[in-house]
Amino acid sequence: MNGEQVSKQILGMWKGSWETYVMTLKSAEEQSDRMLDIMLQQSGTFQEDAKKLIKEWVKNSKEVSKSYLDTVEQNVNKLEEMLEPK
Repeated sequence: MNGEQVSKQILGMWKGSWETYVMTLKSAEEQSDRMLDIMLQQSGTFQEDAKKLIKEWVKNSKEVSKSYLDTVEQNVNKLEEMLEPK
Protein backbone atom coordinates (compact mmCIF):
# COMPACT_ATOMS: atom_id res chain seq x y z
CA MET A 1 0.00 0.00 0.00
CA ASN A 2 1.49 3.32 -1.04
CA GLY A 3 1.13 6.72 0.55
CA GLU A 4 -1.57 7.81 -1.86
CA GLN A 5 -3.80 4.87 -0.97
CA VAL A 6 -3.27 5.47 2.73
CA SER A 7 -4.21 9.14 2.28
CA LYS A 8 -7.39 8.18 0.41
CA GLN A 9 -8.37 5.68 3.09
CA ILE A 10 -7.77 8.17 5.88
CA LEU A 11 -9.78 10.80 4.00
CA GLY A 12 -12.55 8.26 3.39
CA MET A 13 -12.76 7.39 7.08
CA TRP A 14 -12.70 11.04 8.06
CA LYS A 15 -15.38 11.87 5.48
CA GLY A 16 -17.60 9.07 6.81
CA SER A 17 -17.22 10.41 10.32
CA TRP A 18 -17.91 13.93 9.09
CA GLU A 19 -21.11 12.87 7.31
CA THR A 20 -22.33 11.13 10.48
CA TYR A 21 -21.55 14.28 12.48
CA VAL A 22 -23.48 16.46 9.99
CA MET A 23 -26.53 14.17 10.06
CA THR A 24 -26.48 14.17 13.87
CA LEU A 25 -26.10 17.94 13.95
CA LYS A 26 -29.02 18.45 11.56
CA SER A 27 -31.21 16.08 13.55
CA ALA A 28 -30.38 17.85 16.80
CA GLU A 29 -31.06 21.20 15.14
CA GLU A 30 -34.49 20.06 13.95
CA GLN A 31 -35.40 18.76 17.41
CA SER A 32 -34.18 21.98 19.02
CA ASP A 33 -36.25 24.04 16.58
CA ARG A 34 -39.38 22.09 17.43
CA MET A 35 -38.72 22.37 21.16
CA LEU A 36 -38.06 26.11 20.93
CA ASP A 37 -41.21 26.71 18.87
CA ILE A 38 -43.32 24.82 21.39
CA MET A 39 -41.69 26.64 24.29
CA LEU A 40 -42.26 30.05 22.71
CA GLN A 41 -45.88 29.22 21.84
CA GLN A 42 -46.78 27.88 25.26
CA SER A 43 -44.82 30.29 27.40
CA GLY A 44 -46.61 33.36 28.57
CA THR A 45 -43.49 34.87 30.12
CA PHE A 46 -41.83 35.98 26.89
CA GLN A 47 -42.99 39.21 25.35
CA GLU A 48 -43.25 39.42 21.57
CA ASP A 49 -40.02 41.43 21.34
CA ALA A 50 -38.15 38.77 23.29
CA LYS A 51 -39.58 36.05 21.04
CA LYS A 52 -38.41 37.97 17.97
CA LEU A 53 -34.93 38.36 19.43
CA ILE A 54 -34.71 34.65 20.25
CA LYS A 55 -35.85 33.68 16.76
CA GLU A 56 -33.36 36.11 15.20
CA TRP A 57 -30.56 34.67 17.34
CA VAL A 58 -31.49 31.14 16.24
CA LYS A 59 -31.58 32.24 12.59
CA ASN A 60 -28.12 33.83 12.87
CA SER A 61 -26.75 30.73 14.58
CA LYS A 62 -28.07 28.55 11.77
CA GLU A 63 -26.42 30.77 9.17
CA VAL A 64 -23.07 30.53 10.93
CA SER A 65 -23.44 26.76 11.26
CA LYS A 66 -24.36 26.40 7.58
CA SER A 67 -21.39 28.52 6.54
CA TYR A 68 -19.07 26.35 8.63
CA LEU A 69 -20.48 23.10 7.23
CA ASP A 70 -20.30 24.39 3.65
CA THR A 71 -16.67 25.47 4.10
CA VAL A 72 -15.63 22.10 5.49
CA GLU A 73 -17.49 20.30 2.68
CA GLN A 74 -15.70 22.44 0.08
CA ASN A 75 -12.36 21.65 1.66
CA VAL A 76 -13.11 17.91 1.71
CA ASN A 77 -13.97 18.10 -1.99
CA LYS A 78 -10.69 19.90 -2.68
CA LEU A 79 -8.77 17.21 -0.79
CA GLU A 80 -10.50 14.51 -2.82
CA GLU A 81 -9.59 16.31 -6.05
CA MET A 82 -5.97 16.58 -4.93
CA LEU A 83 -5.81 12.85 -4.20
CA GLU A 84 -7.34 11.84 -7.55
CA PRO A 85 -4.78 10.34 -9.91
CA LYS A 86 -3.76 12.61 -12.75
